[in-house]
Amino acid sequence: MASSFGQEMLGRTVQDKKGKELGKLTDLIVDLSNGEICELLIKCSENIDASRLPFPTKDGAVAIPSTEVSSFGSVIMLKV
Repeated sequence: MASSFGQEMLGRTVQDKKGKELGKLTDLIVDLSNGEICELLIKCSENIDASRLPFPTKDGAVAIPSTEVSSFGSVIMLKV
């Protein structure tokens, strides 16, 4: 069952620390042992080359570790 927090976050814009849009949040990966979000999956904007980002890809989405997130809000801001 999806959480309301998770559903609310999907589709939000993800930006780098300079405010450049990287893409949209498509999914959250949760560590079932502790319930914490461990990765965010984003679909990159058309003008972003995912292979140039310092993160792996999973099923066509970029997997960003939650430790690289500086804030969750109307926009998700990264530390990088």
